[in-house]
Amino acid sequence: MTELVEAAAELVISCLDEKYHLIYVDRSDQLSDEQVQNLFAKEVDWDKVLDPDWEAEIRAQGVKYVLAELLDQDAQAFLEEHNALDDVRYAIEERDQSDPVGDLMRLTGSKLFRYRLDAEAGAQPWRNTDEENDTAARALATAAGIDFEDNAGAMAELVAHASYGGDLYVLWHGSIDPLYDAVCKVRHRDPAPKLKIQWTDPELLVLDQWNGSGYAIQVRGTVRMNFDPDHLFIDAPRMPGGYSWTDVTGGCRPEGDEPEFRVSLDKEKGGNA
Repeated sequence: MTELVEAAAELVISCLDEKYHLIYVDRSDQLSDEQVQNLFAKEVDWDKVLDPDWEAEIRAQGVKYVLAELLDQDAQAFLEEHNALDDVRYAIEERDQSDPVGDLMRLTGSKLFRYRLDAEAGAQPWRNTDEENDTAARALATAAGIDFEDNAGAMAELVAHASYGGDLYVLWHGSIDPLYDAVCKVRHRDPAPKLKIQWTDPELLVLDQWNGSGYAIQVRGTVRMNFDPDHLFIDAPRMPGGYSWTDVTGGCRPEGDEPEFRVSLDKEKGGNA
């Protein structure tokens, strides 16, 4: 009987497809802002991204559906009685190609993001001389890697209107998945590849998260730099760390066309992207 049961289970397993999609996400489901930021963390708390009980329940339902397609109730009862049905269940689960997180990212759509640059603007620019503010504007342009002469007016405006100063960011709307893919490459590969990120004609933002103030302008040129996931934030209301730009503006989108965002391998550093 033992040999018969083993042979029956092996026969069923041999009839399985190479892969299954056991978990389907409802089209109305989306990731929350907190879930998106958690995906960028050094240590992702997956229980905060996907409810483990929900995931287990949906996967079990998918397995049940596959079994029903393969076996009638008597055959399932026979394997269950002889403790072999679990082997078939495990084999089905091993072939599961579901990507609920990826599905949720695609359903969530475009979000507002900030990437912090290594620069900050000083507060109370009206107290400075024109020369001092010009120097500050040039420093911000240099930090962003854009040509100052092409953006002199915009950078002067940025310094003059960022009353309380603050950190310098690139601000843009974009999809979650290319960012998450870049984060995974840098955080979870050994050795980690050196990635470059860039935006064409983006918005630059000076944001004071303590006082809840800032200013944003669009610039011309390409902002390009090494990618550091710790500098990446979703800009959303009531997030940890202080005021976001969304808190300050009430959710206004950046002006102008959406900047082109790209991730590429740093050829000077090598590695596999």
